[in-house]
Amino acid sequence: MLRVALLVALPILAPTLLYLLWFQLARRRAVAAGATPPTLGEAPWVFLAGIGVGLAVLALGASMLFFEENGAPGDRYVPPHVIDGRVVPGHSDHKP
Repeated sequence: MLRVALLVALPILAPTLLYLLWFQLARRRAVAAGATPPTLGEAPWVFLAGIGVGLAVLALGASMLFFEENGAPGDRYVPPHVIDGRVVPGHSDHKP
């Protein structure tokens, strides 16, 4: 679950969260200077969503390239199973 959050949700939400932090700072500065504060209706939502999706795609692509699960290409996957009342986790076996 944590891996899903780090690889998908965080990259998608990060640009929007950073924008909202900047927005609050800009709003406080505008109020302190006596100017009209910006509104969230002027936010570049489509741009933020596009950057977030792009970051999520990059994160998933990087996980495919750099976080190799056990096993090599062409190996046979053995799913989890029970032996003598003990669960043996899934693993890869080399093809004979």
